[in-house]
Amino acid sequence: MLFVRLVAVCLFVGSTSSSASAATPTVRPPSQAAGEGAANSEPLALSLEAALEAALANDLGLALEGVNAEAQSFTFAGSWGLFDPVVRASASYTNSQVQQFVFVPNASGGDFQTIQFDAETKSASTGIDYPLTTGGRLSADLDYSRTDGFNAPLPVSSSLALNFNQPLLRGRGENYATSVQRENELRYLKQVERIRQTRQALYRQVSDAYWDLVSAREQLLVADETLALGREQLDQNKRRLAAGVGTEVEVLQAETNIAQRVEQQLLRRVAVKNAEDRLKGLMYPGKSQQTWERDLAPTSALPEQESVPSLDWKAGVAIALQKRSELKQQALEIDVTEQGLVRAVSERRPTLDLGLQARSAIQSANEGDAFDDVFGWELPQSTVSLNFSTPLGNRQALNNERLARASIRAARITYDRLESQIVEEVRVAERNARYQLQAVQAAAASRALAERQLSWEQSRYREGLSTNFQVLEFQQQLAESRYSHTLARANLVKALTQLEFAQGVLGERAP
Repeated sequence: MLFVRLVAVCLFVGSTSSSASAATPTVRPPSQAAGEGAANSEPLALSLEAALEAALANDLGLALEGVNAEAQSFTFAGSWGLFDPVVRASASYTNSQVQQFVFVPNASGGDFQTIQFDAETKSASTGIDYPLTTGGRLSADLDYSRTDGFNAPLPVSSSLALNFNQPLLRGRGENYATSVQRENELRYLKQVERIRQTRQALYRQVSDAYWDLVSAREQLLVADETLALGREQLDQNKRRLAAGVGTEVEVLQAETNIAQRVEQQLLRRVAVKNAEDRLKGLMYPGKSQQTWERDLAPTSALPEQESVPSLDWKAGVAIALQKRSELKQQALEIDVTEQGLVRAVSERRPTLDLGLQARSAIQSANEGDAFDDVFGWELPQSTVSLNFSTPLGNRQALNNERLARASIRAARITYDRLESQIVEEVRVAERNARYQLQAVQAAAASRALAERQLSWEQSRYREGLSTNFQVLEFQQQLAESRYSHTLARANLVKALTQLEFAQGVLGERAP
């Protein structure tokens, strides 16, 4: 298939060249296609830092995690409203027809008669409930009632009561009473860690996309230079043919080589555009035509890295176990499940509540005296009570406790599994970084040798000691070594980024 493809390319090139002086085929790059690039403005000069800043400011996923954290903070703050005091007040008015038996004396001794009259009852009550973080409750109640309309006036009734209720078994203590609030706080902290994890993942994606673009542009430059080198060889072959010392086969070989170089150049141009779009999608999500059509001009060059941080995997794992967001989130999830166990253990116990009440109730002929007496605590009454209840069997509470304990075990197993995965990731990332350093060094040596080899072969060709085919072969080897060197340098930078990501410190270490 490769032979057929080369023959087809040669026929294509030959059909466009009517003589030895005919022009070589040219292909317009995608950026110069009709209708594209006309609306583009000047290329956007972009450093890695600027790309990261833009992505962090515009990424929709990161923004969504921020909104989720804000919502969780409202849930946490609102859950403390369970301990807000509650003020109660009520008032009522009742008008009714009342029937009453009255003894009426007469000559025969007397008789009972039935009379009817209107009765009006006015009542009001107010109070306050104060939940306590110990699980108990304080309350105060003030009641007032008066009825008018009877033949004889009835006294005004008023009462003042102070109540305290405290669970002694089920629902006792601050750990139980505030477990929901603590759980909401842990979920908020977990969401904050989720933001950090999303930010690091975005940092890695943008960094990789940026270096992919830099690498693609450098490889396009190699393709351009290789194409220029091939055209130079073609011109030389044409001159040799015109001078009678070359052959048409050599010209045909050079033209075939150029066609292949043009194809390679097109592939590199497309790779640059694809890399640009990946980076744009991370930096400027949306559908703005101006944003998507504007070219990018990266200004940060691939570093000439000669070494990686001297860090053995044990030290790297120690850092990762302290910094990795996934572990912190899972540790918080363990704490969340433990709060559920606190409630389940408490709710399995019988109910035993201590009640204390101090009350003053007064009946007086008028309102003023009634309120004076009740606040003066004229007729105090004290009550101490114990209320006990327990369900027989209590299967629901028993199984809820078992469920809570199983949830804790599952959360801890997940934590251990994450630890194992992180150890593996750190070891692989560090090994890959060291390998990529060696790959860069090997690719640099291969490139230097390929450059010297081509230079020597061109000198031998000019002296008639080599063939055109060998020169073209060495040109191809040089192009491949330059591609490999550029790719190795980009992979090294990405491997170092992955190492910091595996350690959980990407974007957080001081420069």
